[in-house]
Amino acid sequence: MACCGVRLDTVLSDPLITWSALLARWTEFAQSALALPKTGPASRWRDAVPHIISLQAVTHALEELATIDHREIPLALDRAELTIRHAAAGIDSLWQAEPLPPELADLIADARLALAMGRTLGFAWVVAADVLVADHPGELSNALIQTGLVRDLLVPSPGVPLFATSPAAHLIPADWNAPADELIASISDFLGPRRDSRFSGLDVRRQIYRQFDFAKGGPVRDLVMPTEAGLPAGQPLLVPAITLGAIQPVSLPPRTPIRLDPLPVVHEENDTGHEG
Repeated sequence: MACCGVRLDTVLSDPLITWSALLARWTEFAQSALALPKTGPASRWRDAVPHIISLQAVTHALEELATIDHREIPLALDRAELTIRHAAAGIDSLWQAEPLPPELADLIADARLALAMGRTLGFAWVVAADVLVADHPGELSNALIQTGLVRDLLVPSPGVPLFATSPAAHLIPADWNAPADELIASISDFLGPRRDSRFSGLDVRRQIYRQFDFAKGGPVRDLVMPTEAGLPAGQPLLVPAITLGAIQPVSLPPRTPIRLDPLPVVHEENDTGHEG
């Protein structure tokens, strides 16, 4: 769609654009919008420009959430939610009972998805060895729950092999102001020797989906995706040990060890861009 001499779909969909170029395009879009009439249908696009820019700004800011002071994360998420709510309401009021243009609906959906992913930000570990097989997390969960510092914890399904570069664990703290050194050390110890896994810092929550081709006789690859990015086919390999501060039941490992040749691990990043 073209608006004010600038193609809105081009602004939205280029995944390789630099921040400077993106800012320049939105500045051009905002300036050209001033030429639109202040009345009639075109005036809606003029009036929507501040909301459009707010949505784009908060979406990009949420993607950089891991770079801010950890103590600021809860406040940043709350502010982002208010910004998205205000901008979406402003756009809805301009179109009222009419369907939103698809580009604007995508902008709102992208911002809400970025917020949902931001709320899963936490401490992450990845598999560093060729294979990692974890034990049952019961003892770990009991110890962590007593600290009151863990909101959510994902760990490997006991006895199931995970392969190099896969996420190994993910912990969302209950209090971002509390020291995390002991929590991080506890998870690292649970995952085994340092060579088996490594702490990778802050990341959104990711799941591993073991995908099968029964015509070939079994699993063919492990797909890694952010948990908020959709639900693909496959068996999830990370299980919740703690959810919202409560211990969750986790199945015991198989009686017979699982023997499996290493599978390719495919990382699929969430792409919130939309084609026009």
